[in-house]
Amino acid sequence: MSGEECDYMSDDFLAKLTKENDTRPGLKKSVADKREHERWKKREIKLEEQRLNKRIKKTVKEKEMEHREEGLNKELDSNNKGFAMLAKMGFKPGTSLGKTGTGITEPVGINIKEGRGGLGREAAVLRFKERKQRIMEQRAKNIVKEFDPAAYRAQMREKHMAKRTDSDLYKSQKSCRELDLKKEFTEPMETWFWPKELRQNKLLGDDEEEEEEEEEAGIVFTNGEQLEMVVEYLRTEHIYCVFCGISFYNPDDMGVNCPGPTRDDHDSL
Repeated sequence: MSGEECDYMSDDFLAKLTKENDTRPGLKKSVADKREHERWKKREIKLEEQRLNKRIKKTVKEKEMEHREEGLNKELDSNNKGFAMLAKMGFKPGTSLGKTGTGITEPVGINIKEGRGGLGREAAVLRFKERKQRIMEQRAKNIVKEFDPAAYRAQMREKHMAKRTDSDLYKSQKSCRELDLKKEFTEPMETWFWPKELRQNKLLGDDEEEEEEEEEAGIVFTNGEQLEMVVEYLRTEHIYCVFCGISFYNPDDMGVNCPGPTRDDHDSL
């Protein structure tokens, strides 16, 4: 046997052995293997479909709605007992009911109730909403009817004047404290002559705080009356006008150069 024949036989022998012992996945070595592979593929496809169906499984409510729509959209035929009875009395699909043919041509619609409310609750809720709406409309009408522009302007002016008085009182009390301290007055002539938060140079204790509150409660004058008295004290004791914002040399200087003791006197200039 020549060397070429030995090499040829060796190659055939090795190829045959490789083919018999090849166990790589996916290679079908026989008809039985192919058949088994096909069965395996079908089983995997079926399992995958089942898994998908579980993921997109419809809820009971969705199924009920589908069945309801299917039933409502289905036309009546002879299998329906009511339709059969009408047909015996001469009814034909598409025609109207009644002797004159003026009745309805379609069955009465079905109003599906959704929600957990009891019978009559929807009507009660609707009546309640209408009642609230009527009340709000009537209230708006009363406001428009009873609105008095003059009274409204007077009320707004009163609020504005009260706010201005509070501001002027605080400014006067602050000026009073500063001028009293310059003259070495350690206490105000009246507790409310100085601003509340500046009457003490030190923090008040609990007992002193209570006394301070009692003093505040004992003030019987309005803010406007307090303002008049503090302004008068500043003009007589310190020759100072809170509205001019300056101290005068003497009462005569104040009488000549100050318009008066009120804000209106100064605003009128």
